[in-house]
Amino acid sequence: MKLQVEWAPCELCGGEDWELLFLGSDRRHKLPGEFGVTKCRCCGHLQTNPRPTNEFLSTFYPENYSAHSAECHRIRHTERDLHLMKLGRNFPLAGRVFSTVATWRFRRIVPKWLGNGRGLFLEIGCGTGWLCALAQEMGWQAVGLDISLNACSVARQTWGIPVLCSDSVSLPFKSSTFRLVVLRHVLEHLPSPRQALSEVYRVLRENGWVALEVPNAESLGRQVYGPLWDIWDLPRHLHHFTPETLKHLMEQVGFQRVKISSAHFKPFVLTTKWLPRKNLPARFMRLLLGLPAWLLLPFLVANQQGEVLRAWGLKEG
Repeated sequence: MKLQVEWAPCELCGGEDWELLFLGSDRRHKLPGEFGVTKCRCCGHLQTNPRPTNEFLSTFYPENYSAHSAECHRIRHTERDLHLMKLGRNFPLAGRVFSTVATWRFRRIVPKWLGNGRGLFLEIGCGTGWLCALAQEMGWQAVGLDISLNACSVARQTWGIPVLCSDSVSLPFKSSTFRLVVLRHVLEHLPSPRQALSEVYRVLRENGWVALEVPNAESLGRQVYGPLWDIWDLPRHLHHFTPETLKHLMEQVGFQRVKISSAHFKPFVLTTKWLPRKNLPARFMRLLLGLPAWLLLPFLVANQQGEVLRAWGLKEG
């Protein structure tokens, strides 16, 4: 079947007056089609236009899509972290060190000021379920949800957590159910992030939090590489958020006390274009050349120019 594309109105303001920044293709899986990144002239939101219609969007997520695979490296990392947590409990004197190392990936998106466990935790777009596994180990009652049958199967078999196969358009939960809902690198994939966040708002309890993680379209990497920036990931990423547009969307939905932070998610972002990942000498050179990027970390965080944005919003009671 011939690929069908569409132009969508701005998700933030509903406008249809676009500035076309550039045209690109699927550089990750080499699937056919040409897609644009456009900027709304009214509010500045960046969106993929034209983009595949909903009927064709799933074809750009092949069976070997890494986030849904049992070979996902995050499974190995999580098994290591769970082992460290158990060591921390068995060896109290070294427990703090073990705990700090083991919970680092979890605390990036669920910081301590959100509170400890003992509540219902939902991850939308859970993939192989590694974050749910860490949440469960830390005392949360974790539930996962993903649109991929393969990812749901991997998550259930690997961690034994309850995972539902569904999309985010109409969540299969009662209103005011969860204390915390997490969407990690999900919002940019959705045709309507506003609709998804509205559903999240519905299923959150009063004084519950949403935690988001998305690529940062104002990052240093994007400014250096422009159309060649890896994280455009056309056409799977339908929306490209900046700190301003992400906060605007969350407040439109109704979230209060919105917090936005930037993280230096890819310390080697300035070297990955020239040096392959699988070649050992090249990996060493990437590490060496990436050291100056670490020195930029305080500047990038202060100016919200890291490769990833993390955001939190409260549903006030």
